[in-house]
Amino acid sequence: MAKKNLDSSIKNLMSGLTSSPIETQSSNLPSVEETSPSEVESSPKKRGPKPRKEKTEQISTVVLKSDMDKLRAVCQIEGCAIKDIIGAGISGFLRRYEKKYGEIKVNKQLHGRINDIIDNF
Repeated sequence: MAKKNLDSSIKNLMSGLTSSPIETQSSNLPSVEETSPSEVESSPKKRGPKPRKEKTEQISTVVLKSDMDKLRAVCQIEGCAIKDIIGAGISGFLRRYEKKYGEIKVNKQLHGRINDIIDNF
């Protein structure tokens, strides 16, 4: 019985979509003037992610809830992103560290060495 109801509901729905168009009566509503695309003001483009000069990396960390609440409030007031504040903090820390202790040397990780082990297995 449920299938019959479903079939009739679908038929009613589809009949509204596939029936011939009904002629509408002209009304006394003011007509809308047609405008050419050049006359219409173009809407501003959506903002996309800003291209970065340097590669970025996503991290996850734990901070005090009270500090995070304050950071969110500041970012909302100032209209900036949390990642920008955190990035500025890390960059500032690294500059001060290098000024005091010298340049930090980063060891490059060796990738692709697993194939040597698998091939000699």
